[in-house]
Parts: sequence; structure tokens; C-alpha cells
Amino acid sequence: MGGPNDENPHLVLPGTPEYDALSFLVRNRGEQFTPPEIAASTDIREADAADTMTTLSEDDLVERSQGAYYVPVERAEELQRRLESVDAAAQVHENAPDDAYAVDGWEEHVDSL
Repeated sequence: MGGPNDENPHLVLPGTPEYDALSFLVRNRGEQFTPPEIAASTDIREADAADTMTTLSEDDLVERSQGAYYVPVERAEELQRRLESVDAAAQVHENAPDDAYAVDGWEEHVDSL
């Protein structure tokens, strides 16, 4: 989920501080927040917020200005679609039975796409 021209984009997975911070900034597109403000609005520990935001910034997923981070309005829709896609993939994975493909009739246990 890196920059638009990145051949190997950084994947931001649900349940991670990076995912929580990026989701928060996408919802609040265009607004700037410091790491402590992001921590206060998410499940990220304040002690981890600065490192999380540095990672997202280095991966070109968020912008930084004077110690505050934001998602530019013009990139928010793209990032929102990517987060939704990751959410959908995680949901399919969570709903798939263990070793689903190793047994006959596995397709009956997987929801239709």
C-alpha cells in the first residue's frame, strides 16, 4: 500500500498501529494531527505513535508538515479503496475454514465473491 508508483508497496494490515493511524487520517483527510493527537484518537499507544507515523511517512502513505501528519485530500479516495480491499481480503481469510482447500467440498464453506 505504498506510493502510487511503488513496485513493492508497503502492506498495511488490519489490527496494526499503521492501519489504525492511516484509517484515522483517511477519515480525517486534509486535517493535520500530531502523533499524540493520533494516539488519543486511536488504539495506538502514545509511546508508539511517533514511530508508527515515521513508518507511514517513509512509505509515502502520509504527508508530514511541521511535526503533524495528514493524508492529502487528493489521495484519500485511493487510500480508502486500498484499505477496504485489505479489509475484504482479511475477512475472506478469517472466514475460510482451516485447511479449507485440503478437503473435498471446500467451496461449499467459502462465501461467494
